[in-house]
Amino acid sequence: MFIMAINQPLRGNKKLMQAIVKKLFFILIGGAFICTSMVVNAAFANTQEITRAVQNFLYQQASRSTSANSEIAIEVFAPSAQFGACENPEPFFPSANQEAAGRVSVGVRCGKNGEQVRYVQAQISLLSRYLVPVDDIRSGTLITAAMLTSAKGDTGRMRNQPITRFEDLVGLVVRRNLRAGQPIYEQMVQAPEIIARGDTVRILAQGTGFQIEREGTAVDSGGLNDTIRIRIGNREMLEAKIIGPGRVVVIN
Repeated sequence: MFIMAINQPLRGNKKLMQAIVKKLFFILIGGAFICTSMVVNAAFANTQEITRAVQNFLYQQASRSTSANSEIAIEVFAPSAQFGACENPEPFFPSANQEAAGRVSVGVRCGKNGEQVRYVQAQISLLSRYLVPVDDIRSGTLITAAMLTSAKGDTGRMRNQPITRFEDLVGLVVRRNLRAGQPIYEQMVQAPEIIARGDTVRILAQGTGFQIEREGTAVDSGGLNDTIRIRIGNREMLEAKIIGPGRVVVIN
């Protein structure tokens, strides 16, 4: 009987200890989960702050070089886990000549005095409308409005800006074959030829208080505002800009 009296309290204490240990285990697990959640939430909030700062910076930069009709789309690639905390993020372009278009690298100064610098990648898309041929156009063809239509694309990926206005294309001549749907750039077209090689032209030379006209022979062909070479006599050569049919002005 005495032994039984001793064993019963022991068994009761053992169950109590197991219950306490189990409760402590769940408390510790819960605390760890809460701490982890706080760290994750802080990191997420920091990433959002950096992303917003970079987006605002890139939007301002891209707006300076685009027309009012362009749409600007910016994708900032999330910083890696090694990026670390960044207080008061201040984005900047590492290169002064960086264009705000296409894939770009953005520096981010962190801290009150910007003593730490991080880098993130972003993609800038400049969605604009521009003119393209409805059908293929052969070299030497005079462009009419009926030959053109508008298309929309990311001009930020293009080396040059395509022509967007009908008045800048209609009446010009195609320098080389154009494909249907192809963006048209300034170097692909030219003004119609109004002076042909060998033509006799009137040369205008002017300065302060004087104006002289004389004749010469065109060495090159060209259209309005083109620069061509003119021969005067047998040896003298000069460059002049075409200002009308058979008329040029000397380039000083």
